[in-house]
Amino acid sequence: AYSAMSVLSTLLVYPVVAIAAGMTVRSFARAVLPAQLIAFSSSSSVASLPALVEGAEGPLGLPPRVTGFVLPLAVSTFKYAAPAAWTVGSCFVAWFYQVPLHLPQYLTIAFASIFIAFAAPCVPRGAFLMLAPLFLAIGLPVEGIGILIAVDAVPDLFATVTNATGDFAAAVLVAARPDRD
Repeated sequence: AYSAMSVLSTLLVYPVVAIAAGMTVRSFARAVLPAQLIAFSSSSSVASLPALVEGAEGPLGLPPRVTGFVLPLAVSTFKYAAPAAWTVGSCFVAWFYQVPLHLPQYLTIAFASIFIAFAAPCVPRGAFLMLAPLFLAIGLPVEGIGILIAVDAVPDLFATVTNATGDFAAAVLVAARPDRD
């Protein structure tokens, strides 16, 4: 389920960029593909940063002042896949341990997944460190994080592609914004 949500989240970026930045889906896809392949093979958004910069500045011709600021910032702080990952992970652990979740817990997950993701370390599986306080806040056993780590290898590949695609889209959208000097 989580891998499918990551793929869907990634695919949703393409029309957003096409509409908001006035760029063809094909040119965006061609420019981001090398970074996506690195993200998928390394499970690290940071490892894809050089390919993100090259794809943005080369084929798309984005200004270095945009890519030099937006891409490193986005890679280190913007975890586009986190809300889906943490929601699915929390629901899975709740199901596994037969802990019912109600509206307040779902709202806590939604709020935390947006804001705590900015503090997650930029290493593969680093976001799991952020789940312990979330699980404690919603009444899930912290031991469930170990189960998530055990089954995360494949879904994390897709989540990393989602993050790298979101980072690239952020640079494209900032570059498309008209200057207001």
